[in-house]
Amino acid sequence: MAGAFVNICGPVVADTAYSNGSLVARDVAITLPEVTPLTADLQAMGTFTLPIWQLLDNMEASLTKIGVDMGLRALIKPDMKPLEFRWVQTITDANGNTRNVGCKAFLRGIPNKIPGIGLEVGSASENEVTITVTRYNLFVDGQEMFLIDRLAGKCRIAGTEYGDVSSML
Repeated sequence: MAGAFVNICGPVVADTAYSNGSLVARDVAITLPEVTPLTADLQAMGTFTLPIWQLLDNMEASLTKIGVDMGLRALIKPDMKPLEFRWVQTITDANGNTRNVGCKAFLRGIPNKIPGIGLEVGSASENEVTITVTRYNLFVDGQEMFLIDRLAGKCRIAGTEYGDVSSML
């Protein structure tokens, strides 16, 4: 469609991280999981690779926590836990108007390790916590983008369920 305008997503203005409902960090670097389906090679006029959305590779998130504090302690506790990441990003529309949009990611996961803690006089300690994720639900401006729940067999993307095969078993 010619002349259509897509809003321009701008920078992240601020973010916060929660573990078990408690604030553990703010203004930190967060990398949410990549969701990658397994693939199958099929023969049809040669070979082509087809994604299988009912089978997914491991999902991993990471958070770079500044400082050694009770927030870091809550993140590295080796229990399966709910995590929530909130951030605000700017959006510019076709008229040049800018507004802030709230985003949230709800995860359930367990830390992979206790990070090595680097200390240097005059510098803040940065500690990367990596988390194996079993559930990942993303919302932008109040709209669900997707829900991936490995243990429940759910893979809902843009409102369509791709992962539920239980009714066929």
